[in-house]
Amino acid sequence: MLNYHPNSRYKNLLTIALITSISVISSCQNREQEIAQVVKSKFNESIMTDLPAYKRLNDLIVANMDTIISFRKAQLDHPEKVERFDFLHDDKEKNNFIQNDINFSNMPAFILPKMDSAFFAIKNGKITGFSISTNGMIDMSVDHTFDKITNCDTYSSLVWHMPEHLPIDFTAKDTVLTNECRYIVHVMKRGNP
Repeated sequence: MLNYHPNSRYKNLLTIALITSISVISSCQNREQEIAQVVKSKFNESIMTDLPAYKRLNDLIVANMDTIISFRKAQLDHPEKVERFDFLHDDKEKNNFIQNDINFSNMPAFILPKMDSAFFAIKNGKITGFSISTNGMIDMSVDHTFDKITNCDTYSSLVWHMPEHLPIDFTAKDTVLTNECRYIVHVMKRGNP
């Protein structure tokens, strides 16, 4: 028979409570760093100055959105489950987005030259891709920085046709550039659960 001591149960409960407390405190500190980074971040003036080029890309996507979504859905086994399609790349040195980094099977071939031209027109490579949501929202990834001191990533997006009821996270801030476009800066601490 095991010799059970009532104090061992309390020690186990205290250990669990201590571990939980440390996790909560760590999570709160992460959020505080994220919020401080959001407050410190600024909207990039060159992105706002180049808004007409982003608008041309948006207009091209809007004009071909049904075709692009239908094309992508036709490639999937369960298209009804997909609410968003991503077209992203990581090469900051090049603006040649489609032809170097996106497989031609991801978009109808007749759209590729126009899309490539629209990406090339955006100055300073300030775009790393875009996402199309089936609700009509277009999210253009326009900037990313990493702060080694806070261990936080800062992502910037131009979001077109964003539903009014869609909130942004408290670790983000935004500004309305036009009736169609919001500029959003979002901070995420690396290693967050």
